[in-house]
Amino acid sequence: MTMQSGTDRRGWTLVCGLLLVMTICHGTISSGLPTLDKALLAELGISRGDLKLRETIFLISSGLAGLGIGILTRYVAPRRVVIAGLLLLGATLYAYSKATSIGQIYALYILFGLCFASAHVVIIVLLIRERFETRRAFATSVALSGTSIGASLFPPLMVLAQEHMGWRHLLASLAIVPLLILPLAAFLLRPPSDRIEATGEESERPVSTVSTPRSSLGVTLLIIATFGTFFGSTAFLLNLFLHLQDIGLSPRTAAGGMTLVFTLGLVGKVLVGAAAERWGVQTVWSTQHALLLGGAVLLTLGKPAFAWPGLALLGLGWAGCYVLTQVVIADFFAGPKLGQLTGWFIVLEAVGSGCGVWMAGMFYDRFGSYQQGFALCCAMIVIALAAGLLFRREAMSLRRRAAAKA
Repeated sequence: MTMQSGTDRRGWTLVCGLLLVMTICHGTISSGLPTLDKALLAELGISRGDLKLRETIFLISSGLAGLGIGILTRYVAPRRVVIAGLLLLGATLYAYSKATSIGQIYALYILFGLCFASAHVVIIVLLIRERFETRRAFATSVALSGTSIGASLFPPLMVLAQEHMGWRHLLASLAIVPLLILPLAAFLLRPPSDRIEATGEESERPVSTVSTPRSSLGVTLLIIATFGTFFGSTAFLLNLFLHLQDIGLSPRTAAGGMTLVFTLGLVGKVLVGAAAERWGVQTVWSTQHALLLGGAVLLTLGKPAFAWPGLALLGLGWAGCYVLTQVVIADFFAGPKLGQLTGWFIVLEAVGSGCGVWMAGMFYDRFGSYQQGFALCCAMIVIALAAGLLFRREAMSLRRRAAAKA
């Protein structure tokens, strides 16, 4: 039986599997590990700029890995990449528990980048477009919600665990989790029985070749919007735990603030997927950029009274921008080379994210505050918002011209 509808039960089983893997993989790496920063700074005697270079290495590694995976998935089934990533995550977490220098940590964060990419946008876009004919934006938003679920669960759990055990013991224990979920993930991500041929190999369903008409201006604007979005948002997210403590919040309260961001992000991802189906992807995308900017400005002010509304807006805005950027890219480059082209944009997202995180840390080292670095991030979000609006106009113009020629 061939899938005829986006609500096919097997498609949503796949989404559940992706949700589980992203909860563990992304929650651990992006939000759980940063709660160990205070312990690492004290034990290794390094600056915040040196420590945050770790994230830059990780983000560039994950971006390059995303490009490689985009090419690899033309020959290897995406589900096998996900399973390999879970095995690598367990091994890397255990190795991290034994690290004794910042150089070793940098090397391990290259491997974390590979783990992250194994269950990231390229894989999700390919699998969703393969299994779903309709409601792709909604299915993508639900699958990507795993990042927010993991990010809301792991920080408070990690902070609580550190009150009872050292960070090395904690990491060694955490290494078991990816291995525990591996059998369930493999079951949920299994291909439909009608796609298993006599050889036992998975036959890939061709990706739709229908795409938005493209122009060099449209590509340029999409590059600017994507870079600015990830530069600004990731710099806030990966420095947030330290920033909240700098302005007077306790570690538990700061962890609660991160939980708020990612819990609202979870809700926001599902809502923007549904909203995009109704009002259009690019309209909702621009709205989410405006919310992200509002939260960024409030947090940049550095006042405890503004922290909570800032966190709420940041969580909602980041969620929509994260999901819908991927949907816009997938729609714009839909075709047989979707995985490879999406991979190039993953590299761009990683470079933008890495530059933002590192520069925020460097600005802190120079000025003793995140305020100057966060102001730069706000400016980048403004540029992303403007580029997104111009991209929407260009895309609409291209569609009208294509319709006139048809």
